[in-house]
Amino acid sequence: MRRPNPDEWPKLVEEFETSGLQQKEFVAKHDLPLGTLQYWLYKKRKKRGLRASELAAESVAAFLPLEVVASPAPQARESFFEVATVGGLVLRFPVGADTAYVARLLATLASAGTAAST
Repeated sequence: MRRPNPDEWPKLVEEFETSGLQQKEFVAKHDLPLGTLQYWLYKKRKKRGLRASELAAESVAAFLPLEVVASPAPQARESFFEVATVGGLVLRFPVGADTAYVARLLATLASAGTAAST
C-alpha cells in the first residue's frame, strides 16, 4: 500500500473531490489507505469551516415530492379516555362507556392488587 507524504495529500484530496468516485473506489484505484484519505478530507473540511452534514447538503442538492395529509390520530384520541391506576396500569375506554362498569372494574383491580400484595 502506498503511503504518500503530507505534502502529497492536499493534491490527492483535490483529485478525489473532482473524480466523482466513492472513497473506497478512489483508494482502491490509487492504492491508498481509506482512513488516511478520510483524515485528510476531515482536515480540509475543518479548515474550510464546514461540518460533514453541511458538505453533504452542499454536494447533493435534490428535492423529493412531499404530500402532507391530515393525521387521523387526533380524532382517534378524542374517541377514548384513559384511566391510570396507582400501580401504573393504564386502561382505555371508549367515550360514553358505562361509568358504573368502569368503577366496578377499577374497584376489582384495586382489591386484586391489595390481595396480591398480602
